[in-house]
Amino acid sequence: MRYRILLSTLFLAVAYSDSAADPIVGLRAKIKPMMYHVPVGQPVWATMTIENALDESVTLTVPGAEPSIPDPEIGLPLSHVFSGGETSGVEVTTGSGRSWERPVGYRKPKEAPILLLAPRSTVGTMIDLREYFPALRTAGEYRITWRPYGGGAVSEPVRIIVAPQKRVQLITDDGTLTIDLFYEDAPAHVANFLDLVESGFYTGQTFHRLEPGFMLQGGCPRGDGTGVRPDGKRIAFEHNERHLDKGSVAMALLGDDPDSGSSQFFIGYTRLKDWDGQYTIFGHLSGEASYETLDRLMTAEVDDSGTPRRTLYIRAARATTIPSVPPRSYP
Repeated sequence: MRYRILLSTLFLAVAYSDSAADPIVGLRAKIKPMMYHVPVGQPVWATMTIENALDESVTLTVPGAEPSIPDPEIGLPLSHVFSGGETSGVEVTTGSGRSWERPVGYRKPKEAPILLLAPRSTVGTMIDLREYFPALRTAGEYRITWRPYGGGAVSEPVRIIVAPQKRVQLITDDGTLTIDLFYEDAPAHVANFLDLVESGFYTGQTFHRLEPGFMLQGGCPRGDGTGVRPDGKRIAFEHNERHLDKGSVAMALLGDDPDSGSSQFFIGYTRLKDWDGQYTIFGHLSGEASYETLDRLMTAEVDDSGTPRRTLYIRAARATTIPSVPPRSYP
């Protein structure tokens, strides 16, 4: 990060716009949430960043406030975050279209520091959006857009889901497999898996393929590895930095198509280094009982094609809400 703050008004060349139709050339606004799926009751942290893409400095002031010499602090002042003009510039909108633009507890100052952003540099700050927009304290899907400096810069909107996080339990004749889900690493796969679990799709399905010492695969409605979910929906590959090891839950693919994920998944039984980056890992077994269950399932005898000689049923699948705690770390 490279930037500097103007310490003298001698160089003041104000650069801001009073309307989104008159953008500041080279200025970019970006929002980066810490989490895109936030458990209810947890802070909604987001980094708000202003970037100067030009080869020359840009001087920024807050519309409607008297420019002042800045304090010798590093970071984007709150007055610049909420510098939209008549509104704050931060807009929170629900899926139903209801929106909020005025932050609770924030009063626009009469004076705001001048900011001189050096060429090809950025400045930012992290705030808990929930503190200024209490609507984010309740469950829902929210769209957040940022238009600082009177609309002189406009961010790409981000979507944040505030909801209780869930884990999945697969009940088998050999015990229960409890799966923690990686909401941040594979959101589309997690949503797909939960949709199938909560619709009852997996109840009565089987683990149709077992590679002794390597992995266990299930979730095929045909029971032979060729089936997909009833509506034919496919899930595009979501790359993440997770490693395939014992207990990893990943989406199975049809052939070599990385975007062919649907209902079938597999559970690793050892470190599968050569498979890293080829499959979307969207969960991991949790708890000693889950590993004991996996160990028992993996002892099933198989034929030459890897089909278990006894049917390994998924008797039931259910999603349960988990307490709002920091996510666990896995290898």
